[in-house]
Amino acid sequence: MDDARLASLLDAAFDFLCEQPLERLIDVPRLVGALDGAAAHPDGERRLAGFVARHLAPLRERLLARARASAVPLGAWLPDEAQAALAELLGRPAPLPRALVEEVAAGGGVRENVRAMLHEAVSGALARGGGSGRGMRGLVGWGARAAGAAGRGLLGGLGDDLQRALEERLREFVDGHIGEVQARMAKKLASDETARLLGRRRRDAFLHLLGRTEADVARQLDRVPFAELEALVPSVLAHNLRRPELRAALRDEAAHALADLAARPLGALLDDLALRARAREALREHGLPLARAFVASPAFAAWAGSR
Repeated sequence: MDDARLASLLDAAFDFLCEQPLERLIDVPRLVGALDGAAAHPDGERRLAGFVARHLAPLRERLLARARASAVPLGAWLPDEAQAALAELLGRPAPLPRALVEEVAAGGGVRENVRAMLHEAVSGALARGGGSGRGMRGLVGWGARAAGAAGRGLLGGLGDDLQRALEERLREFVDGHIGEVQARMAKKLASDETARLLGRRRRDAFLHLLGRTEADVARQLDRVPFAELEALVPSVLAHNLRRPELRAALRDEAAHALADLAARPLGALLDDLALRARAREALREHGLPLARAFVASPAFAAWAGSR
């Protein structure tokens, strides 16, 4: 079993595998069963935490460290035609969902805010009119002063009465116009003009983002509490992997994903990706040293001697 014969054996094994349908190489029920077993393992959450701490967290920090030192704009990630296509897509009119418009225009909280704003606006207008003594507030102020001068005479309490009457009429005025204001608000939000404006804003925001550097994004991401979020990942994954309905969904989706691929030979799938030659080269490069070590092992010698 010299290197030439081992390489020939590896080539034969590779050609044999390439002729096999994928369903012979991947047993979906067995794979899902293994995942089920891992999910139900009592030590699963601790193992997940170790995986996150050992692999995901360092990977995230290495990526961010590279980004912090980068002056490359985000636009470098997209070719010019993709940038133009996305800008055109985002710049299209963006009508607000009807449910959102109705919530904004007719919601109880919005109604109270509209009432408060109208009341404040009308009250301010009255107060400004009273500055010269000719507005309604000036009249109320005159009545209050007259009542104070006359004690409990004929004008006693006139200022208070006028104040209460004014406030009552003000409330009636505001309540009577809330519906009108909300209707105009809904019409404005649902208008074509608003949809076009939102589209332009989205397009402008996208183009601005493309001009930002990777370092800019990294500085923004530095505010994210990654350590706290990553500490939650193991418990969240373990919790969901213990849910029977999720495992059933994963099993079904895996079966659907493989349904179209299962009957095709592995070699055809490699050809689709132009990877057959690379896969053969990788097998020779990595498999030959392993095969050489295997045939030199005592276990292989014992097996060969037993023939």
